[in-house]
Amino acid sequence: MMRPLFLSAALILSATSTLAEEVSPWQQAVNPENLTRDEKNLWADADGFDKAMVRSGKLRKDPALTAYVQGIMDRLYPDFGGELQVHAINSGQLNAFALPNGSVYINTGLLARLQNEAQLATVLAHEGAHFVNRHSFQQSEQVKSMSTLALVVGMAGVPLVGDIVALSSMMGFSREHETEADNIGYKRLVAAGYSAKEAPKTFEHLIADIKALEIEEPFFFASHPKLQERVDNFRELSKDAADGEIGYESYVPAIRNVRLFTLQEDLEAYRFKQLILVLSDADRRREYPPEAGYFLGEAYRLRNKEGDLELAAGEYTLSIELAPGFAPPYRSLGLLHYKQGEKTLAVPLFKRYLELAPAAPDREYVETYLKDIGS
Repeated sequence: MMRPLFLSAALILSATSTLAEEVSPWQQAVNPENLTRDEKNLWADADGFDKAMVRSGKLRKDPALTAYVQGIMDRLYPDFGGELQVHAINSGQLNAFALPNGSVYINTGLLARLQNEAQLATVLAHEGAHFVNRHSFQQSEQVKSMSTLALVVGMAGVPLVGDIVALSSMMGFSREHETEADNIGYKRLVAAGYSAKEAPKTFEHLIADIKALEIEEPFFFASHPKLQERVDNFRELSKDAADGEIGYESYVPAIRNVRLFTLQEDLEAYRFKQLILVLSDADRRREYPPEAGYFLGEAYRLRNKEGDLELAAGEYTLSIELAPGFAPPYRSLGLLHYKQGEKTLAVPLFKRYLELAPAAPDREYVETYLKDIGS
């Protein structure tokens, strides 16, 4: 269990009048030595958050994915020389946020839900704008006047005292700051050559998922009013936009493993409603790897309504046809046949499962089924 990350006493006790004044945006990469004392304190606490995230083990260890998302951010903000650093968190929550020091975090749950590179670029451009415009610094005086010091938020398994949460975009900034981030992010999106028409679709897509799944989370990307404001702002900004790069072909293979990871997470958490919603949609299904049929089959099996076992068998079979080297559907289809008394049909499936997964943790159980069948 991680210990809470507490803010520095200097940040908590400082009282500066400059924060209420207008703060100029950064124009290029920032030398931390040139920061004021108060902003240095903010950066130090954000650095502490970064270290806590590393210790938590929640960061996704996927160099190819990290390079991919970082490349998009660098394309959006080339003048900041890589100072905006993107990290992926293994978390199913639909969330992304920026810290005062330029660290940007995006959850695997959100990556799995987005449809193309332009939509991811929309999110990253918006979060990067919070850093460039120093919104955390501008908001810090207001936060000190709130009762946030006692607020402890568990985010991705890391307990945090409320100030650093409230000073990131995790909890959302003021309407003025969010609109400013939309405007700056939109300009960055267009300048980088991405399709601005995908910008409103990014948030429309999330709203549809959140409503269908009845998700209730306190974070920015699960807040309906803020999401709707993003849609409205980007619709207005992009109404006369020219075509640009969508990046579907680059996005799908880049996040293939992320999507499989989120499907496995949903399965282990018995979120079969979520699996069925996503994977029974033909358009959405095309975004997922062929192994996805196994997870949809498991979701039908767990729901277990009338006809669901037949649907599950069909999905297991399809998964075997499309991804013959993927072991789990052989076991699931074999077990389905075994429990339905069709034991001879289960034998080749169980044997193939053990061939593909010789170190399977349930190997002894499967061998027991084979012995019972007499094979």
